[in-house]
Amino acid sequence: MNEKRIEIIEKVRELYDKYGIRSVTMDDVVHEMGISKKTLYQYFSDKTELVSAVMDSAYEKRKNSMISALEGNENAVEEMLTYYGLQMKMIKDHKPTVIYDLRKYYPEIYAKVTDRKRNHIYESVLLNLKRGKKESLYRDDINEEIIARMNLMRVEAIMSSGIFTHEEIMAPAFFKEIFTYHMYGIVNDKGRKILEQNLDKFI
Repeated sequence: MNEKRIEIIEKVRELYDKYGIRSVTMDDVVHEMGISKKTLYQYFSDKTELVSAVMDSAYEKRKNSMISALEGNENAVEEMLTYYGLQMKMIKDHKPTVIYDLRKYYPEIYAKVTDRKRNHIYESVLLNLKRGKKESLYRDDINEEIIARMNLMRVEAIMSSGIFTHEEIMAPAFFKEIFTYHMYGIVNDKGRKILEQNLDKFI
């Protein structure tokens, strides 16, 4: 990808996170970047294309960061502990204004972002559940597909239900409860020992 295009995407992502998508015009981008409109439109035909590119870039960065962080975990329990830590960071970095603007003004991009995120969360948890069963750390009788979908439902509900305040969601104790609630439901005795040996890392 062209370096200037990457530079524009990164700068616009910062602007969106700070001000929201709707508030940032193409003129704002030109002003902030110190480039001409001709240069901007050389890389992006309109704002919709720019928004889509920013969302694609953000997704790829999160995905690659997660893949990198999950590599090298000795077993499925430690992998899931790392995964939940990454989820906690993602929720802390969550920008409600960006999501609101996407949903209202760019519904097709919002649908794409949502579907991609759902699939990634589902597949990550599903693979972990299968790994845990293979390593004899999770219960043999769990239904991986149902639990992976339930986990996805729980993640989405946390952000949208309004049952918990933003401050509560951000608290480490909140994520510890969610994590242990999930893990104690799937580990066997062997997995439980590893879990309890590693809980301090999560805290």
